[in-house]
This record gives sequence, C-alpha cells and structure tokens, in this order.
Amino acid sequence: MAKIRLLLLSGGTEAGQNVLAMLAGRRADVTLVATASVAHEPALFDCDAVHLVPPPSDHEASERVLVDLMERERIDLVIPCSDEDVLCCAGLRERHPALAPRLLCGAFAVATILVDKWASHEFCVEHGLPYAASIVEASADEQATFIAAYGLPAIAKPRHSSSPTDTMLVHTPAQLATMLARDDYLAQEFLGDREAVRDYLRALDEEGVPLFHHVRGLTRSMHAIIAPDGSVAALFNTRRVRQLRRSNWIAIDDDPAAIDVGTRSAHAFAAAGWRGPLDIECLADTRGELRIHQISGRFIGGSMDRWLLGQDEVGAAVAAFAGTPLAFDGKPAVTALEAFESRVGRAADPADVAALTRDRVWRRAA
Repeated sequence: MAKIRLLLLSGGTEAGQNVLAMLAGRRADVTLVATASVAHEPALFDCDAVHLVPPPSDHEASERVLVDLMERERIDLVIPCSDEDVLCCAGLRERHPALAPRLLCGAFAVATILVDKWASHEFCVEHGLPYAASIVEASADEQATFIAAYGLPAIAKPRHSSSPTDTMLVHTPAQLATMLARDDYLAQEFLGDREAVRDYLRALDEEGVPLFHHVRGLTRSMHAIIAPDGSVAALFNTRRVRQLRRSNWIAIDDDPAAIDVGTRSAHAFAAAGWRGPLDIECLADTRGELRIHQISGRFIGGSMDRWLLGQDEVGAAVAAFAGTPLAFDGKPAVTALEAFESRVGRAADPADVAALTRDRVWRRAA
C-alpha cells in the first residue's frame, strides 16, 4: 500500500513538532512534507522534505504556494499548525471546493470565529455554550458593570493571538481600562481559584516579584475531530495541572460535565460548517461550573499530552479525512502521569539549513 502523503504547514511550530512526535513511530506508512518561513528550525529536518515559503500572514502568496505544493508533492492531506494556516486552508477550501477533502479544516466563516476570541464568545453565547464572560472596547460604565458582575482579577488577552506571553492578569479597574484601550484586546472573567490569586498578589507586595509566574490551577481540555460528513469522529478529554515550566500532571477526564461541554461544542461547530480538529479549553468558575476560555481549530501544544495517555488525535484525523488508519504505537499510561518538559538544546545541521535557504526546498537523502 502506498504511503499517505501529509503536508504539515508551519512544521517548526510547537503544534507542528507535536504532530511530528506523534507520527515518529509510524513513518513507514507516512511521507511527511513540511513548510516553514524560516530555515533553521531543527525539527523541520525530521521530515522527508521541507519547503521554504512566505510567512503565513501573507495570505495571497501562502494560498498560491499551497495549491502548487499540493499538486507537486501529491499531498493527500494538509495539516495546518498555526491560526494563519487555518485561515489560509479554509479560504482555499471556499474558493476551490474540490480540494476540501484534502484540507484539515472547515468553512472559512467558522475559521474566522475560531481565531477571534470575541467572535468565539459571541458564537458560544448564541449557541448556549458556556464561554467565559467577556468584554471588548468597553466604556467606563460597561467596565464598571463587568467588574460588579464578575469581580477582579480578570484576564486580558489579544483577540487574535494564542501566545500566553501576551495574556495579562489585571486586578485593578485602572489596569483593566489600560488593557482594554490596547488595540485588539478583550477581557474575560477570571476562572479558577480567586483566593489563591489574592494570596499570591499579597505575597508579591510583601516579598517581591518571581521571575516566572503561573496562576492557573486545574485546566480541562476537550479535543474533537469532526469528520468530513459533519459527524464527531472522536472526542478526547483531559485534565491538567501545570507547574510553571517544569512539569505537567495530566490525566484522562471522564467527568460527564466535561464530556457534555465537548460534545455540545463539537456538534455546534460541526453544524456551522467546521471540519477537522476542534480544541476547547476550559476552567471552572467560582461555582465550580466549566466555562470555555479559548477554542481553536487545529492541533495544539496539549495534543502531545493526550498522545502520552493513548489519545491519538492525529491518527483519528487522518483516518477520518484520508480513510487511512495509522497503527497506534504509543504506550498509554494506565493512570495519570507527570510529564516533564525537556529543555535540551538542539541545532540544525548548517549544511541542511544552507541547502534549504539556497534551494527553497530540502529533501532527505534516500
């Protein structure tokens, strides 16, 4: 049987590296091609071929290159690994419907909702999904009403970025006003242990500011794979406690409340036209009820956590879209495990980087 040919967009990102890791033991069945806008990311050269392409923010050039690569590389399935890639694939799907079965994404209109936290909030409110209370471009009176209803602290974050380094914990009305005055920012109610945060803030006043912060407690993740026919092909639920950058404690989440949120969310987005991965990130509010604080339409950093527990998101997606089951070769833990994050240095071979930079394409020697 011929190998399935996968194209990994932005293969050097964290999501791309997770997909690579999840496919590591199954490469006998897979030819893996990646794109990147930089040539020196070491993980790229774990692929069979790499193409140097314009940055995904250049939508017109990205779509043109993607169509060309799908043809030249005879790609069976394109896997987007950044929000910009999701938009590119969804736009291509809309303009060229014949390519839809080979693109791991859904309708463009839904993609724009998934990459915009305010649009995600509005979608969830409309469909009765428990998204965290949010405000954007709010007047002073609206901010005061929000504080009266949900209190402080609150979380301020960009609408169109998934980087945690851009997310701020605000604990005074002045801080909230400052962050909402920034371009493209919104605020969400704080989900988690508020008293623990207040204790932490008091300690900052008394003891100083640690170089590394983390105030989230137990997080809940639901990851669905929506098949091309709109059915939910798989739903994976996990719970996680993160300890700064040192370790993650992760476990399969069989809580009916989590399963309900994941299932209802998957069906709502499927009905709206989404296909492929759907990641739903939740935390408990002050009443202990799960509320969504972020949704995305691609594989994310937590995908590898779930793989370690035997939950095969990539295999489920490939089977649903390409009709090719990939043998699962993981060794799932029986119960919760603590997964330590590696900080081992790694560098690409300068000869490989030079070849990719010069030729715009690199291929593994036979």
